[in-house]
Amino acid sequence: MTDNKDQSESERRRFFRIDDEVGLEYKLISEDEYKAAPEELEKIKQTAFSLSAEFATLNNEFNPTLNSIRNSHPEIAQYLDLLNKKIDSISTRFLEEEIEGLEESTCMANISASGIAFKCDTDLANEQPVKLRIILLPEKIGVTIFGRVQDRFRSADQKKQGIVCIDFEHIRYDDQELMIRHNLNKQMQLLRLRNEEELDKKDE
Repeated sequence: MTDNKDQSESERRRFFRIDDEVGLEYKLISEDEYKAAPEELEKIKQTAFSLSAEFATLNNEFNPTLNSIRNSHPEIAQYLDLLNKKIDSISTRFLEEEIEGLEESTCMANISASGIAFKCDTDLANEQPVKLRIILLPEKIGVTIFGRVQDRFRSADQKKQGIVCIDFEHIRYDDQELMIRHNLNKQMQLLRLRNEEELDKKDE
């Protein structure tokens, strides 16, 4: 049985939100397409778009072993690092061919492993099912997610972009873990930058 403390920690990480620049593509889908989302996600590991996520998950599983090898056999670890980079470059190349400019069409979004909010000029209704393809940067990891529109905040004059909020309902477990890791790493980078800025100000 899972400890309540472990459950609360898992939920906290799942709902941890950051403002981030991502590659984003969304598509309105029918209810029938939405019902078929679990089956599509089962097959998605076979696509070029998801290959980067598959490799990233394997890297996370492999890193503890690689670190052990690095301590005792640094030359072997160096070779494995180079081999890993070559494999990652192949997955990145496949992703770039698949997305056809999606990476260049980035936007700022408020994102967690359970939902996303971003500026949108499309008139979306609440509960509208949506298919999203998100690219996490700079890692270039492609994640496919299905969710529903939960809220929409329009601009005051109704002419500018509003904010749409989408809750994720169908996402692969490994992809969700990758998003959690990505968000935590981004937050740590931000904290480091803030600390460095504060130290620079003190030295002035």
